Formats: sequence, C-alpha cells, structure tokens
Amino acid sequence: MLRRIAPPLLAAGLSFLAGCPPPVREAARTADGALVELRPEELPAFGDDLDLAGLDEALSQSQAFLARVLSADPGRTFAYGKERVPAARVAATLARFRDLVAAHPAPADLDAAVRREFRVFRSTGDGRGTVTFTGYYLPELHGALERGGPYQVPLHRAPDDLVVVRARDFPLQVQEDVVGRVDGGRLVPYSTRAEIAEGALSGRNAELLWVDSAVDAFFVEIQGSGVVRLPDGSARVVTYAGKNGQRYAAVGAELVRRGALRREDVSMQAIRVWLAAHPEEQAAVLATNPSYVFFRFADAAIGSIGSPVTGGRTIATDVRVFPKGALAFVQTERPAEVGGPMKPFARFVLDQDTGGAIRTAARADLYFGSGAYAEDAAGRLRQPGRLYYLLLR
Repeated sequence: MLRRIAPPLLAAGLSFLAGCPPPVREAARTADGALVELRPEELPAFGDDLDLAGLDEALSQSQAFLARVLSADPGRTFAYGKERVPAARVAATLARFRDLVAAHPAPADLDAAVRREFRVFRSTGDGRGTVTFTGYYLPELHGALERGGPYQVPLHRAPDDLVVVRARDFPLQVQEDVVGRVDGGRLVPYSTRAEIAEGALSGRNAELLWVDSAVDAFFVEIQGSGVVRLPDGSARVVTYAGKNGQRYAAVGAELVRRGALRREDVSMQAIRVWLAAHPEEQAAVLATNPSYVFFRFADAAIGSIGSPVTGGRTIATDVRVFPKGALAFVQTERPAEVGGPMKPFARFVLDQDTGGAIRTAARADLYFGSGAYAEDAAGRLRQPGRLYYLLLR
C-alpha cells in the first residue's frame, strides 16, 4: 500500500492500480463505525494460523512503536470503534499476546487462550462485515547513484519547499493533512506528476538516484518501498519520504476507460504487459495519475508507524479508522504458490502501515515481502474476507 498516502509503505495493492473496488454498502469512513465488538460465539477460529513464522518480529516492531508513542504522549488513545483505548492498554495487549504465543505453541491451545483473555472487534467493512484484501510487496529495481547509460529515470527525494500541514495540528481548520508549497505567502498545490516529468524539479539536486525503467519507478511508488540494485552489485533500500499531495488516479481504471483492459482482467501483471507493449503511450498513461511519491534511503522497508514491516504479518489500513500498531487477525484467501489458485488464509497480523487509496473500513492490504511469490501474490490478490482486532480484557 512501504505506504499507506502512506507514510512509508504507501502500500498497496492492486486497488490502487485498478481503482475498481467492489461496490460497498455504507462502508465506514470514521473510527466510530469501523469496528463492532463480537460475542464469544461469533469469534473466528484463531487456531487456523498454523505457522507463526515472523509473528514475533512483527510484534516487536509494534511494541517499539507504542513505546515511542507512550514516551511522547502518555495520554494517547486509539479508537476501537466508538471506544477510545489508552495506548498503554494496546501495548499491554501485545505484551500479553506475545507471552501467550510463547506459552501455547499448539494452535488449539493458543486459540483457547485468546478467546479467554481478549476482546475481539470485527471491521464493519462494507456494511456487512466484508473487507476487500489486496496486496503489496517490496519490488526490485536496477539503478545508479549517478545519471548515465540506461539509468535516466529519477526517483526524487522530498524537495526542500514541500510543506505538510498536519490535520492534528489544526483540528478546527483542517480535516485531513494538506500538502503543498508556499508561493507569495500562500500555500498552493505542489507540482503534478506530469509537471515533475517535464522538469519541475530539475536543477534542484532533488534526484535521490536514477533507475532504468519509468514503469518500475511508477510501481515502486505504488508499493512505497523498493530495493535498488546498483551496477557494482550492492543494493539500497528506498522508502517513502512524502508525496506531492495531488489526488491519486488509478492507472488500471484509465486503461479500462480506454478499452485497453477489461475491468475483471486488471492486475499489476496485466498493466505491466500493456505498458510494455505500448511504449509510445507509457508517459501519457502514467501522467493521468497526478499523485507523485518522494523517497529516502533506509535500512529496511518502513511502515507508517515508523518501524520495519514484516512479510506475511503486516497489514495496511485506513489510519483514520483503525488503531495503528494493533494486533489483528485476517481471514481471506491468497495464492498458495506462484501462479497457483487462491486458497483459504487465516493469520495474526499487525496494523503497521497505511495507504493513500485505503479510505474506508472495507479495505486492507497484506504485505508479502519480496521475491517472486510476493510479486505474484501482491499482483493478483483481490479477495473478500474478514478483519478482526484484539484487545486485552
């Protein structure tokens, strides 16, 4: 969604590309309506998470985030639906769950312990409890620190004149963060993707590095982070550093509008194939999305909570409606292998990222990590499911 736009992991998912999420009925767009507490008989089968690989690492990253929150603002609360929960209670939830995982390695035992000690909230999703799951991953690009040869497409760092007005700093005047630049004492919109492509940032030393593909550069914006392989064989991780504040327009939706793709055929793979087959139209198609993402170097792919994300254990959601850093549980489907069919998937996850196209309780992105499977799964995942949040009693 590496998104959300997303602070870091922009994330996410093919819905960003397709722009064609399934119809939703009264999907919650505020925290109060996003979660409802379940009765014991309504709880999912937590024992279906049979492989806990990566869970401890993901828990530790959320715990680090909450420790920072408590240090900076001990009175901070998070919304679990209409209930405002102290950050300390969310931190205690993670600590106790981590202890239970260590003490109950058998899925059935862990299931029983979770049912006994935790309250469970379900996303209201599309109004019927259904959430659409898409995926994102850490792509690999080829590039260089200096322009030359095949490396002609810049990834830009956040420009010095980029201004972010945070809604939380101006709660009476601003409902959402506003991004722009100051011109003559006025805050004005920042340059669009098309304007940046035409040289709006030229001569300002804003280029972080150069890559060999405009399409790869575009897709790393969608994912929010990536690994750039340099000519000497070394690699640098780039991750989200900001955005231009312009609206996001899905390229997949544009190709559907043009009749180039059928709505049901839109996927990351299909978009790539079309762009590769029509190089003369690449620039014009990509320019239909005014949004543009800036990058910085990092040691790892970083989520919106400021901590590294974990493949198979991190989700990206709407930061306005769900508690950041929180323990969650998903039930959906995913590919069992590269090119394989979708199969049932249930797993404990941590809410550690967000995305610019995730603006409802009816959407969530799963982070798949890197590699061939991650790319395939992220490109094809678009499945309905359920999303639950856990809170220590």
